[in-house]
Amino acid sequence: MQRPLRLRWCAGVVVVFDSGEPTAIWVTKVPRVFETQSIRECITIGGADWIHPTMMLQIVALAAVISAAQSFQLNMTQFYEMPPLYDLDDYDRCLQEFNGQSSTYCFVRAEVQPDESASSWRAITEISQYDRHHFDHRQLYFGLCLRECEDSLSELNEDELEALQAGLLTDNPKVNVYLDLFSAETANRQRHQRLTNVCLNWRLQRRGFGVLAKSVAEYCNEAGQHVEDDAWNLSFYGILGALLVLACLGSLVDLLLKRRRHDKMLKERDHYKTPPKSTAQQVLLTFSVARNWYRLNQEPTGKIGRELRFLDCFKFFAMFMVIFAHTNWVIYESAISNPQDPERLLHTAAGTLLVSGSLITVTFFVISGLLLTINWLAVSRTVESKKEHWSVGQYALVFLKFNVFRYIRLTVPYAFVLLMSGVYFENAGGPLWRHIFEREQLSCRRNWWTNLLYINNFVRTDERCLLQGWYLAADTHSFVLSLILLMVGHRFAKWSKHLYAGILATFVAIPMVLTYVMDYYPIFIPTPQTQKDSFIGDRQFTEFYTSSVMNFGSYFCGVLAALVYDQLALKQYKLRELKSFQLLWFALIPVGILWLFSAHPIFQHYYVAPSAIWGAIYAGLQRNLWGFGLGIFIVGMASKVGWIFRKFACLPIFRILGRLTYGAFIVHLLVARIVLATVREPIYFGTGMMFAFIFFTVTMSYLCSFLLAIFLELPVSSFLKLMR
Repeated sequence: MQRPLRLRWCAGVVVVFDSGEPTAIWVTKVPRVFETQSIRECITIGGADWIHPTMMLQIVALAAVISAAQSFQLNMTQFYEMPPLYDLDDYDRCLQEFNGQSSTYCFVRAEVQPDESASSWRAITEISQYDRHHFDHRQLYFGLCLRECEDSLSELNEDELEALQAGLLTDNPKVNVYLDLFSAETANRQRHQRLTNVCLNWRLQRRGFGVLAKSVAEYCNEAGQHVEDDAWNLSFYGILGALLVLACLGSLVDLLLKRRRHDKMLKERDHYKTPPKSTAQQVLLTFSVARNWYRLNQEPTGKIGRELRFLDCFKFFAMFMVIFAHTNWVIYESAISNPQDPERLLHTAAGTLLVSGSLITVTFFVISGLLLTINWLAVSRTVESKKEHWSVGQYALVFLKFNVFRYIRLTVPYAFVLLMSGVYFENAGGPLWRHIFEREQLSCRRNWWTNLLYINNFVRTDERCLLQGWYLAADTHSFVLSLILLMVGHRFAKWSKHLYAGILATFVAIPMVLTYVMDYYPIFIPTPQTQKDSFIGDRQFTEFYTSSVMNFGSYFCGVLAALVYDQLALKQYKLRELKSFQLLWFALIPVGILWLFSAHPIFQHYYVAPSAIWGAIYAGLQRNLWGFGLGIFIVGMASKVGWIFRKFACLPIFRILGRLTYGAFIVHLLVARIVLATVREPIYFGTGMMFAFIFFTVTMSYLCSFLLAIFLELPVSSFLKLMR
């Protein structure tokens, strides 16, 4: 017999009670179109306070469906009661019109103090409570021309000035990270603290907001300031000059060798494919621009290279989505004049898609695990073909070679971009240049070693240099562990399948356990304020999203995909002739799209935290199922399943773009920061503006990557081939 249930409808929220129980067993939000009572009233549905369970479920289901279909409605009247996030004086006029010692412009961080009597504070409290979708509207950013502040406050008496003092902002740990990086500005902060705090509070009062804010000057710029080159800058200029000289010498030697060749029937392309006999010439020709262009554009060789050439397309489009997300993040970090629009966007299905887009990073983990395993299988078979015995020393030597060659190949261009990121330039931007760009310079100068040791995803995480470098750290840890597991599986081949199955199950379970025990949210949500604060102090980002342990399962899916692909190739199994697999392969496309939206009930649920158990299960499955499905997708396409999709992915244009992906990855945030650090006033966040910035960043990132590949990345790769 069904037990009766009671349904309470209060302030637009349906609350379900079991009979005789005082606590709610289910809660959902009801759209405002259903609200017929006062917002402060509650009603009970069902005779004598009770309702039949079937009727209750129908009402709740209908409410949930309509609620999911509706967008969040932001009260714009209430929104405009809040002070704007940014208030920037004219930067150029301040430092040019009042040219002299008194021409000072300060970038000030402020935090609105509670005042229940002020309607603006009540609006801030109401709107900022949706912290997964909204900015923290307590946090304000001012660009103050001190000369204008002095003129504005000149008519106020001492008592009025004292009333506008709210105090120094000292208890905001995220702001303190910036203050520590800009420690050279301590004297300016002390000198201008009183004036800047009174000035911004006078503006808040004059404009009718009725609140006061504590504040601190992040930095101050004065007219006539110049940047002097130091050892860091000179090191960068010296290395850059050396690379250009080597490129010129290598290209000239290559041209002379080409003109002196005796075989006139030899084609130009064949010349660049043929290495000279002299070792010294071979080393010098690694810097030849023409030869590196041919290396960049050369077609894949061998059966495996031809079958996997579609991966270049995967890498390019995954990189495009990464740049898309990161450019939006830097836009959030800069000044936006209409923050209500991105806030409203996040309440929609498109917002869920943006949040779930972090799964794109899994693509790189899967591809990396796949390529590692293919290289390992090639090396192990080479050793076995020579009938050599695999001793412990042999395993250790191969392990050392794999890691040393990988470290050099990745780290040399990475270190060059790190060096470039720390170079001081003249302020080519405006009031936000130092906040967006110089903060990165200071972090790189202080913490470059964490990047080069690939420990930057868990060491000094609040002062990250090249924030996207967390992926390289997690990938490096996954590379080392996977190689060890492959060697163990090779040594104990009889138990390898059990080992690999156990490892995959373990690293699916670990995220579940950690999410439950550490009380992580089931999905990583890059909230607007978190992005504005450059992920400083965000536990979910550091411990949940960028952790090597949380991502290893996805990496190992790539390892397993390579092992399956290898067995299919050895047995010459024609997977494309299996109709059931083709159906499965094509079904993965819509299933993958739907999986991106699987986070919608979690992300768009406002009132009740998700179940800890179910949340932990989802946290363990979200990335790993995506990686597992992508592994199947790659194996299928490598087996020539995919029809027009495979033909498109194998177009020659992706051969170059895919090979430039690594360079674009390590340089794109630097490009985005330079572009957006030049804004002098809040920009309008719209679709056209957003895509303009994104396409410019993509174009410039790949252009920089091309130069990096020609002058450094390909020479290093060629040199390593000579060392083998």
